[in-house]
Amino acid sequence: MKIYCYFICFFLLQLPLLVVAPNRKIRSVQPNPDSARLVNTSHLDHLYQTVKLNGAAVGLINIYSEYPDYKWVADDDEGAACIDDIARTVLFLVHEPDLATNTDKQDKLRKLNEFVLQLQSENGYFYNFIFGNLSINKVGSTSINQPNWWSWRALWSLTEAYPYYKSADPVFAVRLQTASKRLVANMIRDFGSKPQTYQFVKGLKIPVWLPYGSGTDQAAIMMLGLLNYYQQTPDGQVLKLIGTLGDGIVQMQFGTAGQVPYGAIMSFENKWHAYGSDQSYALLRVGKALNRPDWTAVARREVDNFYPYLLKEGFLESFESSQQGTSVSFGKKSRFSQIAYGVRPMVWAALELYDQTKDANYVKLAGQLAGWFWGNNPARAIMYDKARGLGFDGISSDTQINKNSGAESTIESLLTFQRLENYPDAIAQANKYH
Repeated sequence: MKIYCYFICFFLLQLPLLVVAPNRKIRSVQPNPDSARLVNTSHLDHLYQTVKLNGAAVGLINIYSEYPDYKWVADDDEGAACIDDIARTVLFLVHEPDLATNTDKQDKLRKLNEFVLQLQSENGYFYNFIFGNLSINKVGSTSINQPNWWSWRALWSLTEAYPYYKSADPVFAVRLQTASKRLVANMIRDFGSKPQTYQFVKGLKIPVWLPYGSGTDQAAIMMLGLLNYYQQTPDGQVLKLIGTLGDGIVQMQFGTAGQVPYGAIMSFENKWHAYGSDQSYALLRVGKALNRPDWTAVARREVDNFYPYLLKEGFLESFESSQQGTSVSFGKKSRFSQIAYGVRPMVWAALELYDQTKDANYVKLAGQLAGWFWGNNPARAIMYDKARGLGFDGISSDTQINKNSGAESTIESLLTFQRLENYPDAIAQANKYH
């Protein structure tokens, strides 16, 4: 899965780039004064289409969209649409404030959930991609039905949508719950009884009972879906699995306020990467729900110390760490590429900490982090065009940004601003960079 994520970032950066003058903001795109919302779904709607899959009407979110006219672009090897993006869109739509009255969003939500359901395989795990000819990609390494990102995202989205359908459409809700139950049974079988052992990587003591051994990024998404499932369908085995995953994530935190890497939670082995780093958000959400103050303390340590470090550095894409004796040091650092998927998890975590503590410093921090979209980044570039709903695909250097706007960047941008809309002080802080 690490290879998959790095491949996506590499692919995006091969697409057309816009050169911007260093230390200058792009002023050509301004917020639409006629709209009170930061969220603009125009481009997401453009990426959406309805097709027939296995005889069912399903919704698709096309994965790539290229500057300047933003036509759809498919990947010949992987496919044209995937659960990774569609599940994110479900998370967005189910939390839209007008869902109860907006029939267009209701229709999209139903059809996108149907897509997820149609991609569950006989073994309970999910396929990820479909090709342009509407056949399911059943053999690609980023699509095969195995314990991987797309299955965890499927669980998160299905369980997030379930409460809405429990009252809006109880029959459909049962289908969502049945699919979740099949997947959770596999998760318990494959991860519930793993021995809690360790290995050493570059001197760091690393747990090996998480996905791919030490994949805390995937474990975080698993925890969020499993928490929803547990609250909807209490099960002692599920509770035990959540505990195992959370304890593994905790073991991947290194450093303190004054010691490298400043409380960062490693993503995999001795490596940290920005994309998909929902570990602190998951520990906060699940820790609060299950009364695990040890988990919330770990998350707070990362938010308090590592996030400000990233702001000071102008954000990072990834780094490696090593340990000699009791001293941990940085290895290889990479600043680029920087993408929306690397910023949204931090904004969510900071806002979650504010909700739990009412400490206004976390609202300010969330605004500073969200400022990345509006110029608080190395290229001094706007990365979310509110006027058109475009989330640009990434920053590749101090002077170059990728003006393409694919599904992942668009949805991660919308998820960020959807949550920010509830925190005026955070918006005011982010606006300082606009």
